[in-house]
Amino acid sequence: MMNYEYEGHNRKSNQPPVPVPPVPPYGQPPSPNLPNLPYPEQTYIPMTPDVFKTEDMELMDDYPSRQLPGDPPPILSNATPVPGTFLLKELTGYPNYGNPSGNADILYTGNRGVWTFNLPFWLPSPQRLRGQILIRAVLDDHPNVPEENYALRIAINGTVVRRGPIALQHGVPAGGRFVNWRVLTYPIPNLRRNNRIVIVNDSTAGPNDWIGLDWMELRLFYV
Repeated sequence: MMNYEYEGHNRKSNQPPVPVPPVPPYGQPPSPNLPNLPYPEQTYIPMTPDVFKTEDMELMDDYPSRQLPGDPPPILSNATPVPGTFLLKELTGYPNYGNPSGNADILYTGNRGVWTFNLPFWLPSPQRLRGQILIRAVLDDHPNVPEENYALRIAINGTVVRRGPIALQHGVPAGGRFVNWRVLTYPIPNLRRNNRIVIVNDSTAGPNDWIGLDWMELRLFYV
């Protein structure tokens, strides 16, 4: 008869312990020299992550649309990407109104402003590039002044690209960071290494009325 000693919930025996096979490394089959596992019916299945990855991709390709009856179909686009370079100029002349920076430049009626964009030296010749200028603008927060009284004259490298009334709204909320800025986009007909943007506030509004400019961006595309 075997003699056992008990200590708490752990049982001690004078017989040698049953050997426990070590766990093989993850993803490796067990060694054939190890003793039989306690449950012979369990069969080792090797991991094949590449197979699962392929199945997942095939599932995505064949996945049916879950569109409900009567819902409109999606309207999608997948145009070829156009390589280019963007040069951003954050305008910070006045510490208010801009969004999200909080800063913006201001042109009062009759004011004239000049901004420059110098192309980096590593870019190809301007003749091999196509450019456009983006200007984020808005009117002042003076709702008593008709919006049709505001006008701009914009020239790039001496060529006027915009003259007359501008389709902008009065900034809201009044006195805070405006949320209704609009982006004005114009092509650059004569791109140079050193580009000069001149904007004149040609409004017929009062001398204390103004047009705000949040930022400008020069976009260059390879041709």
